[in-house]
Amino acid sequence: MNILCLTEKRNNQGAMTNGVKAAMAMQRIGHDVRIVEHRFLNPDNLRDADLVVAFGTLLYLRHVSQAKWIAENKRKNARFALWYFDACNPVFKHSQFKVGNMHRVAPHLDHLFMTDHSYPWEQHVKRFTWLMQGVDLGEFNHQPASHAKRRYDVMFTGTHLACFDEREAMIKTISRMCSLKWIGASATRRVIGYNLFIAYQSAKVAFVPPPAKCINNHYWSNRLYLCAGTGTPCLVGYTPGIEAHYKADEEVIYFKNDAEMKAKLILLLSDDALRKKIGDAGRARTLKDHTYDKRVKYLITEATK
Repeated sequence: MNILCLTEKRNNQGAMTNGVKAAMAMQRIGHDVRIVEHRFLNPDNLRDADLVVAFGTLLYLRHVSQAKWIAENKRKNARFALWYFDACNPVFKHSQFKVGNMHRVAPHLDHLFMTDHSYPWEQHVKRFTWLMQGVDLGEFNHQPASHAKRRYDVMFTGTHLACFDEREAMIKTISRMCSLKWIGASATRRVIGYNLFIAYQSAKVAFVPPPAKCINNHYWSNRLYLCAGTGTPCLVGYTPGIEAHYKADEEVIYFKNDAEMKAKLILLLSDDALRKKIGDAGRARTLKDHTYDKRVKYLITEATK
């Protein structure tokens, strides 16, 4: 199949974008894939495409109008899909411009794939599928460090926003209990890809908080897959449905409240063998079921039905 992936190739930190990682996975499973950046989109790009897959950069204000252009200029039987990797819900004041742009883009899509199912986007597109981000094997298929000799007790690599006050409260609680490394509180200190894998090799436990309370329980962070892929045991805020992705107390450790969070953190930090067992099992599940190769195979099947 001829697939056009519309995405910027590098983010503002110079790192490879998720769109490129997804496109590379499509190539690995046998498709003819062309990666096109927004500024180079033209009729020649669309001529042979059976499937056009765009990513979050389509929602940038300067790119939004391209959705209508693609819908009008693609081949008659070609499909146009968007795979979006973040929350897109108007309760997030900081991302309301994304919600507005998504409403502008959605009528032109044949299919919307999204990691967030906390807002009824299925009412605004022809077809909707909930599909989480994957892990790129090239970045994560490396030997994890010894679990007994890691420098920090806990690591968190998320950002801080006003709507995440409860997240910050949890992080402060953890910091009073043990040594905590927080990377990402500043936008200039975020780590992704292989750098994220390396960062977690210095931590005994990966902290993955629950979603903000203002979101309903159909959402959890893509960070779960990235953290589990590093081989670091994950302490995860429980969200209904998440146990289908990782088995409780076997592949990750879930908590439902602060008391459970504290008790299970103490348990993990006191037991080297348990940390290795959970970390290895979570990593094995990630590399088996939660890779970009698996995700894009499903995406292509659904988008071309």
